[in-house]
Amino acid sequence: MFSDHHNMIIAPLLKIRLYPWKQSPSRFRSPKKTPSPCSGKVPTPECGVTKLAVFLPLLSLLASTAEGSKRDIVWDLKALFRTPKVHKTEERPAKELRSFFYEGALYKGTPTRVFAYYATPEGNPPKGGWPAVICAHGGGGTAYPEWVRFWNGRGYAALAMDLEGHLPGGNAHQVEGNFPTGQGHENAGPSRVDWFGDRSLPDKEQWFYHAVADVIRANSLLRAVKAINSKKIGLTGISWGGTVVSTVAGLDPRFAFVVPVYGSGYIHKSDNPGLSQWFPPKNMTEKQYRDYQGKWDPSAHLPYARMPMLFVTSIADPVFQIDIFARSAKSTKGPSSLCIRPWMIHAHGNGWNDPVEIGQFADSIVKYGPSLPELGPPNLDPSSRVARTPFQGKDKISEAWIYFTTAGGAWKNRKWNFIQCTIGDKELIAQKGLPGNTTAFLVYVFRDVGGFRSNHAASDLIIMGK
Repeated sequence: MFSDHHNMIIAPLLKIRLYPWKQSPSRFRSPKKTPSPCSGKVPTPECGVTKLAVFLPLLSLLASTAEGSKRDIVWDLKALFRTPKVHKTEERPAKELRSFFYEGALYKGTPTRVFAYYATPEGNPPKGGWPAVICAHGGGGTAYPEWVRFWNGRGYAALAMDLEGHLPGGNAHQVEGNFPTGQGHENAGPSRVDWFGDRSLPDKEQWFYHAVADVIRANSLLRAVKAINSKKIGLTGISWGGTVVSTVAGLDPRFAFVVPVYGSGYIHKSDNPGLSQWFPPKNMTEKQYRDYQGKWDPSAHLPYARMPMLFVTSIADPVFQIDIFARSAKSTKGPSSLCIRPWMIHAHGNGWNDPVEIGQFADSIVKYGPSLPELGPPNLDPSSRVARTPFQGKDKISEAWIYFTTAGGAWKNRKWNFIQCTIGDKELIAQKGLPGNTTAFLVYVFRDVGGFRSNHAASDLIIMGK
């Protein structure tokens, strides 16, 4: 799998091509203010190929260049962008996959090791190398062989790691051997403690610090693999993994695309008691809360994410509510889209199997496949209360609906109602007006072919009341 040179630290002159995708900005979103592309503030595609030794010092400036956003970068990105060492292992073998440890961030002064599975599709790599996807699991998860094989089946190399200092265990998602779950290993980093339950520890001893670092390190590793096209490495994460990859998106511009599923940012704004209980006034000191907002929550980092992003969730996710998830999708600097699979179950397997749009989106970025439908912001007529929504991709959809709620209170408990839309050439028109007491709505489209639904896409969530 890895030749000898992959086990060495590559010199800082390793070249990185920034923002390799070729995708036009959304025609429906107002242009976001950006410094001059080569001004030495925020690198952009126009700056072309930048040597690592030149580019990395600029990362320290990112915290002061975005409008209205304050953050504190606590990671040593220069170190994380170097290729990590790889260590062979006989632990937890999986058929036709390579298992190994790669070097993570320092923990109490000692290098950590991260367990991972890796495989490529069958056959020889295409010209330029395989596109690849890095898979970040959620709470209670691990490195899943099935997730790697899923992407191999789509023509992608894939790497799935364990982000909690564990070896794969149990028997879910093709994990083999019936080993116990949650079993640690030598040189492991910290495990997750509830929702930032380790917040009183130094930054570099907290789990989230290591989870983000381990994902960035995985990118650095794949970029050194000869069979991989370094310009076509994407990232996806489920639940907690979605939160991790959302933060990574604002720190590591080398990714071609990023897809958070279920989880993302603004967790401290959630009305879910399971999340809100970990924040003031019940938990966290004022300093810890400030640190959380500036260091860890994706809302501090998404405004710096410039790669294409697809945010995938259900309308009534029980953990990360639609209001904070949709807000995350609107926070990115680069192109982003919201994909709603209405009643998708919150689980690992459902998170990669159900939303076929993830593969469609990836193909559109790195294989130049067809793009997903794109919806602009709905326009509500003040007298008729009929919503009109601009869109692109008439040939990609067969149905369009408005999801609306008249309820208030906790988002996960709200009842959602539906109004069908007429599909015009460039506009979706609701077939009747919204009730006067509507508190929130969005427009949602899909294509149905023989009961198989794909091309799910959604507009911004419009919040009209509490």
